[in-house]
Amino acid sequence: MQSQYIMRIDNDIFNKLKQVSKNESRSINKQLEFIVKEYLSKYEKENGIISLEEV
Repeated sequence: MQSQYIMRIDNDIFNKLKQVSKNESRSINKQLEFIVKEYLSKYEKENGIISLEEV
């Protein structure tokens, strides 16, 4: 299942993200998903698995 979320983001950050996405041959959406997955993986290594039952 996929969820939608509207995000407000600073123009400079967005433009940098756009460039990185292009460099990585990903859409902006897929680049954001990749970044979030990497962050969550690091977070769980440091803090333990996030229980989805709590969400």
